[in-house]
Amino acid sequence: MYTRKLRCMDALKELNIPKEDCVIYGSAPMVLRGLKEKNNDLDVLVKDSLWEKLSVKYPNNINGDYIDINGVSFTHTDMNFLGSVDDAIRNSDVIDGYHILTLAETKRWKEKVGSEKHLKDAKAIEEYLNKLEKRF
Repeated sequence: MYTRKLRCMDALKELNIPKEDCVIYGSAPMVLRGLKEKNNDLDVLVKDSLWEKLSVKYPNNINGDYIDINGVSFTHTDMNFLGSVDDAIRNSDVIDGYHILTLAETKRWKEKVGSEKHLKDAKAIEEYLNKLEKRF
């Protein structure tokens, strides 16, 4: 089970979130592919319907556009510039039954965020994808 590598994955499993209504993004896609050693939290993009349920169930955990629960950070708006949540889920990779943002989309997201840390990650993804491309 590959997702065991991810910090906070047990917390996500315990919340019993419908896998078809969310996609894991942030650093997790890099950790799963060995491009990063660890993730500090787990970023999860959710459909609006799931966001509404979570906001009712965990009102004290809302922090702006995020709901933070035991190291899992849920949002429904962070990816708007990349397309819809449905598109992110539909085009994701599926690992251990969980939708994981593709590396190409992770790179685009990290470039849009634009911090030094995110740009460094985007460069690492680009180098990895270029190596893969050369192999095939």
